[in-house]
Amino acid sequence: MDSSSETHVISNSIRFTGRTTPALPTTDVLVDVLKDRMKQLVVCLSYSWGGLEQVAANDAIDVASLGLDVTVLCLDGSPIHQALQSQAALLSPSQPKVKIFPIKFRPRNYLDFKMGNLIEQQMIDGVNLIHTHQTSILGSLVPWLWKRPDVGLVASRHIMNNHSKRDLLHRAIYRRVDKLVVMSHTLRKNVMQTHALRERQVKVVSLGLDFDRFDPDKVNADRQRQVWGADAETIVLGLVGRIDPAKGQGTFIKAAAGLMKHMSRGEKLKFVMVGEETLGSEGGHLDELKEMVRQFGLEENVVFAGYQENIPEVMRAFDIFVMPSRQEAFGLVAIEAMAMECPILISSGGSAEEIVGIPGAGEFGLTVRPDDAFDLQNQLRFLIDHPIERVQMGQRGRQHVKANYDRQIRIQRTLNLYDRVLRIRGII
Repeated sequence: MDSSSETHVISNSIRFTGRTTPALPTTDVLVDVLKDRMKQLVVCLSYSWGGLEQVAANDAIDVASLGLDVTVLCLDGSPIHQALQSQAALLSPSQPKVKIFPIKFRPRNYLDFKMGNLIEQQMIDGVNLIHTHQTSILGSLVPWLWKRPDVGLVASRHIMNNHSKRDLLHRAIYRRVDKLVVMSHTLRKNVMQTHALRERQVKVVSLGLDFDRFDPDKVNADRQRQVWGADAETIVLGLVGRIDPAKGQGTFIKAAAGLMKHMSRGEKLKFVMVGEETLGSEGGHLDELKEMVRQFGLEENVVFAGYQENIPEVMRAFDIFVMPSRQEAFGLVAIEAMAMECPILISSGGSAEEIVGIPGAGEFGLTVRPDDAFDLQNQLRFLIDHPIERVQMGQRGRQHVKANYDRQIRIQRTLNLYDRVLRIRGII
């Protein structure tokens, strides 16, 4: 299946531009063909807990829950390590679960011999498919795989690339990658422009949500709004993301100051920022943001909510979701907001048009120029002043993500990709 063409799921087949191809094997069939063939090692060596890490954890949990052999190599004590431990604790001893392999060192990006020894031991123990969610460490994975043609290698790229990786070193590294997985057609285009990759190496597998969990009819957001000091008449404008200059929280605060300066009589606004600084980072940006709030006199209107696990309730409690990042390859939180019928306003660039629909039409959301607080203020003002359009936008958004970002379809496509990689490596 060539995912370089646009796909549309129609009945029981997948229609490509100009041709129709049979549907993917069902998940049950794929599990049957993989169960005794695949022993997988997922690599995610990060102390952050953003979209990349959450996708890696959720995918590993989903695949393992089907009874397939999955081990996650992670940093000891990292958020993904803790999340996998928590998930395992919820399961009964008889339920399939992810195996966890925490390590206490952070490997170098290139030729880390300690990492090499670890990978070689994993292959001796039967691992025949490695899936890394960080392309930055391919230089410490690939050298140990050149002499192991019987081991498949999959890499996921979660961020846009802004410089060329067509030099001889990267050409050699990426020649050994069987499949490079991206989450959007925009990211695929970026990868093809900046990497020396063949068309068939790069595959789009869209993100997926659990719509039983992300269901606005199952969530009562009143309690969450009360925690923030927002009554029924208050319009809550919210942002979810790691506290980092690149995520645009400073732009959000500046736009908040502009809106508060020109409020209508009787209008009540609350600005909520959900997220925390990266674990192990030097920090300081959160203090800068709090000082900015103090200087603008917004202490009563801005809420620093910290890290939250109840994201469906959070998104349902927002009246408008904002993602003012400088650049996002996609933005998992955006489709989570849409799933909860929350209208979205996100920075242009990246995969923004794939998320919001027809540019300028406000189909599923609106876009704003990155780092432009005045543009953000004006776009927010429009949404605040048009409540009916907000509701309709949110409803269209949920319909859109249900049709295009189903977690079960993601699992099915991921398993199909694993099956194909094993076949490429002669593991039949």
